[in-house]
Amino acid sequence: MQFRKLIAHGPSSLTLALPHKWVKKYSLEKGDSVSVEEAERGLLITNRPSERKKVMRIDLSKHDWPAIVTILTLIYRRGYDEVSVHYETSGEYLNISSAIRSLLGYAVVENKNKVCLIKSLPTELEQNFETLFRRVFLILLQQLEDLGEILNSPEEIKTFYHRDSELNSIVNLAIRMISKGYVMDHFEELHFFHALLILEECGDDITRFTIEIQNYKDAKNLKNAVEQGSKMLRMLYDGYFQKKIGIMKFYDQYYLYWPDAKKTPAPVYDFFAKQKNKPVFYLRSIVEKTIQLAEILLLPKQEE
Repeated sequence: MQFRKLIAHGPSSLTLALPHKWVKKYSLEKGDSVSVEEAERGLLITNRPSERKKVMRIDLSKHDWPAIVTILTLIYRRGYDEVSVHYETSGEYLNISSAIRSLLGYAVVENKNKVCLIKSLPTELEQNFETLFRRVFLILLQQLEDLGEILNSPEEIKTFYHRDSELNSIVNLAIRMISKGYVMDHFEELHFFHALLILEECGDDITRFTIEIQNYKDAKNLKNAVEQGSKMLRMLYDGYFQKKIGIMKFYDQYYLYWPDAKKTPAPVYDFFAKQKNKPVFYLRSIVEKTIQLAEILLLPKQEE
């Protein structure tokens, strides 16, 4: 416990020096704002998301489509608010404008002399991180539920991969919010960042699965495998958001480590161990990622 003296500031105000370690941890500077709330036994002071505008210039001339998407997504995720982009050809500009469509809040507000200015505009989604994190789970769960219903429809399967862009947009925004300080605790910040990357990979697994089964004759027989993946993800949703179950429930369903050493049966593991169909590999991958996510989100935080 620390005690600090109050310093007179004007005729009626008192000021208090903040601990240097805390100020450094949250990269606070002169002129920044902090949140001050009256609590039951005192005042609660917390850092607020950075309100300083992050600006950069970048040259994307002679870059192809994948490179432009990768670079702009990284800039977005790191929390930049204003980006001045130089390009050379109309094709490059089309790639730039197309790339930012999946970056919620980003828009080209000016374009002249082969330089376009991208700015971040306020969005209703950028309000509550936990709400956004929950939405990532709900999108994935809805995709798996819908996927189980259209296995008999080759035409719908062919266009299903488009739905991955919706998930990517929300994941990008959530990572951006982490970069801008919407997650206060450094421990949770790292874990949420890792969890979002894994959830994004789960979406990629769904896309790969739909591509794999387009020419698969017995796609309708894979419904049970889809339901197993959905079941495990729903368990994680209930465990984290509803606080209904703990990590051991997942280990009871699926062996992630040393299955030969286990004596009790794990139904989900046994189911996938018997599957020989190649497309099922991607659903099994989702289940194993779900176990990893459960370890990140449900294991108790270690005290420092």
